[in-house]
Amino acid sequence: MVTRRLICMLLGATFFAVMNHTALCDAQPAAKPATAFYQAYVVAPSYDYELSGRKDRVKGYVIKVDSLEQLASPGLVVLVSGLEPGEGHVSVNGHSYDLPGLMGETAGPVRDTEKNQPGKEGWYSFSSGDDIIGKVVIPLTPAHLQAGLNEIEFFKSPNAGGYEVIDVGLESVPQTAPTLIGQTYQLLGRGRSATIRDFDFILNYRSEKKRSLEDIPAWARRGKVNFYRAGIDWNHLDRMFEMFKEARINLVATHIPMDTSSEEYRRVKALIDRCHANNIRITAFNSVGGLGIRDVLMHPEKQSWISRDEFGNLVWRAPNATFAADLQNEDYRRNVLLKGAAIAIDAGVDELYYDWSIGGTGDVIHFMDEVRQLAASKNKNISIFGNCKGNILVDEVADLTKTEGTSEAGVWDGKWVHNIAQARFYYASGYGVKSYESKYEGADPGVPNPGAHDVRDGMKVGWRKPIAEASAFQSHFAIAEANDKLLHGWIMQDNPIAVQTWREISRYLTFLSDHQDLYTDVTCVSKIGVISPPHIPSFEVTLKRDNLYNALPEANVMYDVVLLHRLTPELLSPYKAIVIPNIPWIDADQITAIRTYKKNGGKIYTIGSSRELRELADVQSPASMLDEAQSEKGRRELMLRINQLSGEQVITIPGTNYVAANVVKKTDSERVILHFVNYHTPLKNVRVSVNLDGVIKQIDSKRIQLFSPDGQPMELKDVSVRGTRLDFVLPSLDVYDVVTVN
Repeated sequence: MVTRRLICMLLGATFFAVMNHTALCDAQPAAKPATAFYQAYVVAPSYDYELSGRKDRVKGYVIKVDSLEQLASPGLVVLVSGLEPGEGHVSVNGHSYDLPGLMGETAGPVRDTEKNQPGKEGWYSFSSGDDIIGKVVIPLTPAHLQAGLNEIEFFKSPNAGGYEVIDVGLESVPQTAPTLIGQTYQLLGRGRSATIRDFDFILNYRSEKKRSLEDIPAWARRGKVNFYRAGIDWNHLDRMFEMFKEARINLVATHIPMDTSSEEYRRVKALIDRCHANNIRITAFNSVGGLGIRDVLMHPEKQSWISRDEFGNLVWRAPNATFAADLQNEDYRRNVLLKGAAIAIDAGVDELYYDWSIGGTGDVIHFMDEVRQLAASKNKNISIFGNCKGNILVDEVADLTKTEGTSEAGVWDGKWVHNIAQARFYYASGYGVKSYESKYEGADPGVPNPGAHDVRDGMKVGWRKPIAEASAFQSHFAIAEANDKLLHGWIMQDNPIAVQTWREISRYLTFLSDHQDLYTDVTCVSKIGVISPPHIPSFEVTLKRDNLYNALPEANVMYDVVLLHRLTPELLSPYKAIVIPNIPWIDADQITAIRTYKKNGGKIYTIGSSRELRELADVQSPASMLDEAQSEKGRRELMLRINQLSGEQVITIPGTNYVAANVVKKTDSERVILHFVNYHTPLKNVRVSVNLDGVIKQIDSKRIQLFSPDGQPMELKDVSVRGTRLDFVLPSLDVYDVVTVN
């Protein structure tokens, strides 16, 4: 093979890869040699092409083949999105081949989105949007290839909408005709271009590394953690520990230095020991996805640790500040991440926090598995906290995950701001048993963007509603991003606003600690399952479906998110009705699960979606309903359709706005817990009706209690019990009330 340096000279590029690789989809038995796989390099169209006014070229590549003898049956392997049948063709050294389309259809308007759009969603994946991504194999005539450089160009047909080619390679293939190998809804890469390798992993992954409830350390399970990671003031540690006691903090985050001989390490080790002496666990905070520019400039050899884009250029995480790290790099994983994990475990930490857990899905999953093996070799069961940026396959491997894009709960400028949809998605990705962390952003002093709305004297102030929301919807709230001014005020107790916010935080976290049994070992009570593609949960809620995800909880409809890649008849069986919101394609096993659900009496409501799904529906709405659901008229129609199938809802709160409820059931018991969060001004005499038919056998009228951290009267009014129906009045709903039944 020619050297990388020579190829770079030939192509005028910064990076080029020619590698041997066995595709997982077409893997051969281990005894056979690996297939020769030649990776394509992206090339821009010529200036002459642009001047000619042509618009049909989708993307061009060059592939260097050192020996045609290795390709007895050559095929072009393409990772592509948005490709309709007959929409395009590929030219190989001037010879044209038709491209097969992907499967699926979307009824109604498709979301208009640009690739690589600015903002978080665009950064996390070079294939953003609501796309299906497929792997296509195009068998090639051997005579159309040549030793050396081969030009591959993709074109779209006249009047076609266009498609995106994400990755291309050349290898020996068994196919004799253009073939769609498989497709998925997954966004494949975070912070770099997605690859065929990423697709192969996802298509073949069957949750082998899933972390189950019994695997998670008992202390880290949902409902048991009050987490502080707003910074340590090393000059006022006594006050810090007073704060931890005031707020019942039982988990604290800190960074563990790599140099175990340093004074900084000895200081952190003393903090760990002191925390443990006070029954406080320690999380070691790390970043998987970033390399500081100073470090790279001082150590040029670390350039190999940096992710590169499809042109071979170094990828910035934050321009002129931090590069995106390459988790595939063995040296980086071994000598930085795993070495750091070993040092932290030996220092006595209880949890490893991995911020920016990005890269290819398989890379992150394999890394977390390596950390687990490392901990096991030290006879430790370490909890792994993954800020996986909503990558649900990675989320199911971590013990704990963090939501993205949460905002301060409340009603701001007339708009109801909440994070309930994210809560539903993370509850689904955690199989309903694992915990996740919620917080709201906006740490910059005086800047209420992106998530803090109540900002006074340069500090974010409104913590009660976010804590209440997180607690009510199966999360725990992180005391994070407080900024220096607020932190200083908490420590020195010299700023009345800061002192008041800490007093409210302490009151709420004390309530959670005193009533921990309301939050542990509970499952959601839902009549409705909303099927969602296994997209990035945090950003799935920013797509066309977000109006649906918001409309349901705002009407206090109890629903679960059911992730498409987990669909089975057993998973669907608890729901009286399922909603399928404009899903363009599902595979054969999934459609079988839905057919079985319907055969067993389940009801189906489709909003748009493919023809096959629409034909199964008991009730249909056009895809435009997802837009209309943000209007009052559209919501009335949406609720009419849902109630037509599911019957009376679990909970009804007539005559109120901006109150959200959640209903959970204590595992293996008849105890039900009702959570009420008021997002607006305090309310008096809130009427509530609850229908627990099918949830429990009966209600004991003498075992109904009201709890609240808001210091209000603890006696329900006008309580009426009829079988499994319950009516009552909350005398006062300031921010957060909890009612327990049985």
